[in-house]
Amino acid sequence: MIKKQKTKTLITKPNNNSSDCIAPNIIYGCLGRCLKTYCYMARFNGERVFVNENVNEIFGSVVDWEKTYKKIPNQQDPVYTMVDIACNSDLVLMQKHMPEPLIDYLKRYDDHEQLNSTMATKYPGLLKLDVNHFNKAPRVRVSLMPQRYSNVLEPKMQKIESRVHDINRLKKLGWEVHLNYSPLIFYRQWKTEYDRLFNLVNDIAGENKCEVIALTNHQRQMQRASPEAREIMRLSSEIKNGGGVMRYPLKYKTTLLNQFRQIYSQYFNLNTIRYIF
Repeated sequence: MIKKQKTKTLITKPNNNSSDCIAPNIIYGCLGRCLKTYCYMARFNGERVFVNENVNEIFGSVVDWEKTYKKIPNQQDPVYTMVDIACNSDLVLMQKHMPEPLIDYLKRYDDHEQLNSTMATKYPGLLKLDVNHFNKAPRVRVSLMPQRYSNVLEPKMQKIESRVHDINRLKKLGWEVHLNYSPLIFYRQWKTEYDRLFNLVNDIAGENKCEVIALTNHQRQMQRASPEAREIMRLSSEIKNGGGVMRYPLKYKTTLLNQFRQIYSQYFNLNTIRYIF
């Protein structure tokens, strides 16, 4: 179900990970296939999609927030205030449903002297926009995981090798491309799987900045997932705060993240990891 509306939730939220702040949703919801396994949107929104048409108010909220924000160089960006414009959707996949063309929405941030946009996608092959004429390169974060896991957790989505090939193409179109190893999956032979993935990325796209986020899940999603998906996600079994949210137990996660860093460092400089948790 896709519903058009004017959102009343016009709050720009501070963020210390992918961006300096998170813009109010221009689209709330997604039609990606990962919705049935791990995506947090399934917990809050199911398969509903809300298209918020009051774009001027949404962007105005970000502009007002920036006026009181004192930008200092940080891992998000040394100069510009980075705004996550799609925290609760994949705007590349959903761009035909946007209330204004994606290029026009991106241009709002480009025209502002201090703001710049960032968004994550699992469908870089659908991103055809040439932004070489922009004043500053908008950032797209391409989501990756080993193909073996993607086959089960993200069925019928763009293949991982195809996503990796899109990295260089997007750079030629003027995009700043970061990688998004999310969700990070710890499962049988995970070290071999990520070694294979890093080798693929290194051969095709070289070194890029990235972010790393370990899998978070929910009891309800685990119950709805296929037996194969549940098996891959089963180690994320520690329930936090009594709300059904499931994570990797901290006593294991710290060790596993360190092992991930060791594998990563065989291919790339560890300083290219913007954040990891």
